Amino acid sequence: MGEARDRHPLHRELVRLEERAKRPGRYSRKKLLDELHDERNGPKLSPQTVSGWMARGLVPDEFADMWAFARELLRRTSASGPESHYWWVRKENEFRGLWEAAKKEAAHRAADRAFKAEAALSEELIDFLNATRVISVEHPYPAVLPGATLPPLSQVYVRQQAELQRADKSERDSDQSRIAWDRRPAEDIIKGEAPMTWLLGGPGAGKSSLLRIIVITLTGQRLDDDKTQAPQKPRRTMHPGVIHTLSSEDSRPHDKPLVPVYIPAHTLTRSGSFTQQLANAIHSQFKGHVYVPPSEEFFRSPPYPGARWLILIDGLDEIADIDERLRVLRALNSNKDGIYRFIIGSRPLPESELAILDEEITVGRTERKIGPAGRYELLPLDVNELPTFVRGWMEVARVPDPALAVAAFMDQVNSGRLRELARNPLMATILCQLHAADPAHPLPKGRYAAYQRFYELLNDRFYDRSSAGINHQLDTQLRRYGTQSAAAINDLPSGILGALGQAAFHQQDERASRSLEQIKTNVSCLRPQDMPASRWDALIAQVLRRTGLVVIKVNDLAFIHQTLGEFLAAKYAACDTNCSEEELFRLTNQDGVRSFSYLTSYDRFLIAAWIAEDRRPSGLHDLMLKLSASFSSAAGIAELIRDGIDLPKDVRESVTGTLRKMASGRDLSTAIVAAENLASLDLPSAVEVLSIVLRSPRISFLDRARLSKKIIEFDPLRAVDVFAELSMTRQLNIMYRDLASDYLIELDQARASSVISEMIRERTGNVDELIVLTNKLAKLDNRLAITIMTDIMSHCTWKEAHHLRLLEWLTGIRGAI
Repeated sequence: MGEARDRHPLHRELVRLEERAKRPGRYSRKKLLDELHDERNGPKLSPQTVSGWMARGLVPDEFADMWAFARELLRRTSASGPESHYWWVRKENEFRGLWEAAKKEAAHRAADRAFKAEAALSEELIDFLNATRVISVEHPYPAVLPGATLPPLSQVYVRQQAELQRADKSERDSDQSRIAWDRRPAEDIIKGEAPMTWLLGGPGAGKSSLLRIIVITLTGQRLDDDKTQAPQKPRRTMHPGVIHTLSSEDSRPHDKPLVPVYIPAHTLTRSGSFTQQLANAIHSQFKGHVYVPPSEEFFRSPPYPGARWLILIDGLDEIADIDERLRVLRALNSNKDGIYRFIIGSRPLPESELAILDEEITVGRTERKIGPAGRYELLPLDVNELPTFVRGWMEVARVPDPALAVAAFMDQVNSGRLRELARNPLMATILCQLHAADPAHPLPKGRYAAYQRFYELLNDRFYDRSSAGINHQLDTQLRRYGTQSAAAINDLPSGILGALGQAAFHQQDERASRSLEQIKTNVSCLRPQDMPASRWDALIAQVLRRTGLVVIKVNDLAFIHQTLGEFLAAKYAACDTNCSEEELFRLTNQDGVRSFSYLTSYDRFLIAAWIAEDRRPSGLHDLMLKLSASFSSAAGIAELIRDGIDLPKDVRESVTGTLRKMASGRDLSTAIVAAENLASLDLPSAVEVLSIVLRSPRISFLDRARLSKKIIEFDPLRAVDVFAELSMTRQLNIMYRDLASDYLIELDQARASSVISEMIRERTGNVDELIVLTNKLAKLDNRLAITIMTDIMSHCTWKEAHHLRLLEWLTGIRGAI
């Protein structure tokens, strides 16, 4: 007999039926069971068995026994006498469904107990978890602070929010938004049911940090679970080397414990099976560590009985070759029905690529409908959380008065365009370090300016003569080589920075596997003749690490963040005539197959570098006019303006006209994005467009709230008129009008009192809405609310029940005065 920890629906239905049977006062369970036993072929149910069903919630072993009991209860509770044959068949099917669900639930709980009763984790898995947690805590940051020890991720990580996107193709032409949003703490994405999950976010949005926080959290949980289990060796329930596939009966896989495996996406482009790729990725991460990573056999079976591997894939968009990226996605999709669950971090990708993970898969001869992949967008830092984030970095930098530094930082952020920029975790990290390095110096006003100043401070740090400076380090290690060392001490820092830019540029097209060797070659002419090559190579690697821009593991070099590489690549390309011409040709001859945001992050860095470095190629102005007039690229030009890039007047006028056309179109999603981008160039037009969009009854509640906050941010004074008008727009649902009045209360309470009073007089036909609106008015002006309600009650005719409700409300409000 199965047992359920919580009372299941079958148990609740049986208890309900028996309670109804007791109401006439002549019910006896013993008599009912005796009658069943006396029937021909009737089951012999003991009172103890049925008591287990009813009192303890146990699941009956046999459906026939349970149905015989339930059928007798139904006969005693039927108010209309004998029911039709069809009615009894339907009821039997209903109870069979309840019984099967209860049996399955009991089986899952029994399996969970069996798994928990298994022995502690294997020593190999414990070693893997400990090593994984250590390298995840050592999450790299772009660093420019001299002498500062970089903090562990947990010290400066601030919880972000993520929104679940549910795309419903069947509702594309409905009055509802095509995407429903569900906001939650970002770490909660591991609680979803989908075997494949997209984690989408723009450059520097914090995807890598979140994935590493998930690793830290889950490894800690698994190790803590292990401490509570019996200290005995685990029993292997599967043959090693065989990939375990969940059967169709093995449902609710999302309830299984997860063991995290973090891998960079580019490792999946290497040859070999999926388990070989996993093992190779782990080996690459642990090069230089004492830990010996496991073989591919380790990943062929579940981490332990009842658990699944959670594969965290970082930077899928960094696989530059589209065909290769599609191949990786299809390979991942084919593995989603097994012992693996996936979370894939990426910048936004075309829908055609995202949809690959929604496709059904075939296992053997069976086609499995696994369900679509979950999609989450990682949201910017909450402005209210930003001071906590800044405080962490000020303390790391040992700023004398962290509280004062935080206040000065927030004053600058709240007074200009930095507000949105600082909500990007990577940008916030860079801005914090710039502020800590010189709190008296104003923060840069745009993205490119921030990276440029970061680069300049890094260059200054190279030549800092203090013990914390790289120049001091070079002098200490090279001066023994006499006059030969002078060139190396003076020119090596700038040589390495230039070589990094070149390496970053080559990585924009394809992942360069020999970047470190190329950098060594570029600066080899500076090596003193008497210095051993091995010692010189070690010095190069040491200086590269000190830049705070890259991580080096044996012979592999990678930028700690893709955006840093994009900035260096753009700076290099803008200053190199040949590269500059090649890049201009590439941008001028795009085939137009791009998404709405046409210019990539690197493209924007490149255009900004051309302008900031005064290296404009001859065709740049014509290119900008062409891009600004195109629907597909106007948003990218607006991004440049938000980045603080000073574009020519005719380009700004052209993109303004393009965005206005887009914002006035019939496609709501395009109009919304265009209006938000228009705010960079023509704030009044953006507010006007958004106010028009808000009048549409087709916008979802969450989109309406987001756009309302945008209008307040853009122009609080104009927002008062907008929300007053929306509150009185009868074509809108009262829920939307009520939301508009809430924003109006925040901005102008006197205007809100007047508007809500008019809404109350209009809604006298609906008692519930009348009370809600009058309660809202009472919070602003209690006496006005009483006056209006008294007047309404004296002039309107009500049903007695409604009249009593209103009278009770009025009495309560008067008593509160």
